[in-house]
Amino acid sequence: MELLFTSKYYASYQSTADRCFYIDFGHKMVKVSFCQLLSLRYKAKQLSSHEHLAYMLNHCDVTLLTFCDKEHLILLDTLQVLDFTELIHGTFAMMELNTVLTA
Repeated sequence: MELLFTSKYYASYQSTADRCFYIDFGHKMVKVSFCQLLSLRYKAKQLSSHEHLAYMLNHCDVTLLTFCDKEHLILLDTLQVLDFTELIHGTFAMMELNTVLTA
């Protein structure tokens, strides 16, 4: 497994042997396909929207992240949502950088 990106709380890895990605949430390592990673990018964009963050700060401090066909549930507070968004953006940036360097 090759480390792609680390944030304060999380890390992402790419496995060329398994042709998949892994996200380490600290307490749980989750295996995802590229399609599921794209779905997580969309969810990270939704979670980091101004409206969602304002709702979290004003009404509740946690949000539930479901992915991999609801196989995995992760409870995130506001700082973890922002860190998760950073992880996803960094992961895609590193994948793009790797393709540029290897081409």
